[in-house]
Amino acid sequence: MSDSPLRRARWRDPDPTRCVGWLPAGRVTLADFQRRIGAWQACLDTLAAPGRCYALHERDPLAFASALLALWERGDSALLPADDRPETLAGVDALTQARLGDVPGGHRPGDAGAAPRWGTLSAERTAVWLYTSGSTGAAQRLPKSFAQLDAELATHRDLWPLEGRLTISQVSHQHIYGLLFAILRPLVEAAPMAGALCRYPETLHAWLAALDETSQAVLISAPPPLERLPETLDWPRVRQRLAAVYSSGAPLPAAAGRRTQRLLDAPVRELYGSSETGGIAWRGVPRQDDAWTPLPGIAVRADRDDDHLWLRSPYLDSRDWQRQADRIREAGDGRFQLLGRADRIAKVGGKRLSLTAMDRALEAADGVRRARTVVLPEPSGRLGAIVQLDPAGIPVEHGARRRRIAALRERLARAFEPTVIPRAWRFVETWPVNAQGKLTVERVERLFRDRLDHRQPRWLGVEASADGCCHVTLEVPERLAHLAGHFPGRPVVPGVVMIQWTCDLAREHLGVTGAFSRLERVKFPQLLPPGERVTLALEWHGDMQRLDFRLSGRHGCHASGRMHFRAGDPS
Repeated sequence: MSDSPLRRARWRDPDPTRCVGWLPAGRVTLADFQRRIGAWQACLDTLAAPGRCYALHERDPLAFASALLALWERGDSALLPADDRPETLAGVDALTQARLGDVPGGHRPGDAGAAPRWGTLSAERTAVWLYTSGSTGAAQRLPKSFAQLDAELATHRDLWPLEGRLTISQVSHQHIYGLLFAILRPLVEAAPMAGALCRYPETLHAWLAALDETSQAVLISAPPPLERLPETLDWPRVRQRLAAVYSSGAPLPAAAGRRTQRLLDAPVRELYGSSETGGIAWRGVPRQDDAWTPLPGIAVRADRDDDHLWLRSPYLDSRDWQRQADRIREAGDGRFQLLGRADRIAKVGGKRLSLTAMDRALEAADGVRRARTVVLPEPSGRLGAIVQLDPAGIPVEHGARRRRIAALRERLARAFEPTVIPRAWRFVETWPVNAQGKLTVERVERLFRDRLDHRQPRWLGVEASADGCCHVTLEVPERLAHLAGHFPGRPVVPGVVMIQWTCDLAREHLGVTGAFSRLERVKFPQLLPPGERVTLALEWHGDMQRLDFRLSGRHGCHASGRMHFRAGDPS
């Protein structure tokens, strides 16, 4: 490594007063941060000798950074679980010495720490194990060496130096993009990072307003939070406080990019890459076309036969050309356009079909913002379609839904045989991606789960509105098992079923634990028939073990009340 940002270890700097972590309420100095590293090392010393791998999951950026550096300087490595779901953590337990961080059974250090011990970050050593996004199959575990991380960090530093600016992140650092841009870049460039994830646009506005007039920040983001920036906040008040906005995880729609640049008054840069490859290319906003510019040191070319992307990168173990799943068209000036994934070819009803072609046919329909056809996660092998519509075009009852499906099927019938046209349709207002902006296999399975379990509502997405609060969009399937006999001639969802759905979804999305105890103030003002689209608002008060809920739709409230849970009881 001729240029080794990590091995130069700016967190070992002698200036103890330098700001490492920033929030409006206070600062974390380098001396404080080094004590945190020492505290983590003291904790690790009680678990095992150096040279082990630990599962690290920690939402707090500074706690994550200090734990990661404690591992590295001690001679250990970190495995970063993609999330904190029990099944995910159980899957990594066999691969690691112990869990660290804010997960069940996770070890955390005491308040006081001695001076940290500094080690050697050799180039060939594995620094972290990451997981792929799971957008095209089961997530795969990937090793990243210090040499690979160093190569990418040096490129970003030279291309877009932080120059002491504050890093504010809206993405998880459990994945490669957030790890590099939100954690490692400020560490190696001696720049401060925000001491918490910036979950909401109101928080972003408040933090920018709290900066002194001579300071600037950069925002590490993704399409979902950028697309949800509200016009109503006083963005002119914080004009010129942001030096740049970065987006990755999925393509940022051109209109959303222009709107982001207008509201935040900062250049917007998109990055294209993957967990496997690291960064590949970037493009700015506004853009005259959809072409991407390769990052310095990256070489790309298109296969002459099938347009597959071939890549040569210093961020990979091998320096040879490697074939990727994406297809590209070379632009002639070194740039390229993405044509979609080559693996979006499926056999449906015995016929070979380009899912990308069907996606584009759906996206050409009036009112359709985005579409994705998928092979259904069931034995039938048929297709399902996820379609994002303009808000005014969202069907809210059975008849409107049937008419919308019929119109889209008619459009597809002009170009595709009837046997391959999607059988199941999910209409969403917000694209149902995860925190990294990915429409994962898991999310697809969740969207169509009611087809396999006829007791379930049709789940169409979830949005968090604040800590402990979320809104879940649901539809009542026409084939819902609970409609049988309730009532003949006019089926409706029983009240007890709405309560069960509420309880299950609160456990799924808000992490509610404890055994159900009792109900309060329960009301069922409106009947809920099949085909209706509703929103379930959930608010969890963990200190009181109380869940407030409200299920409402076009006719008003269908159910509301409070649930209480017994703390410490199994869920």
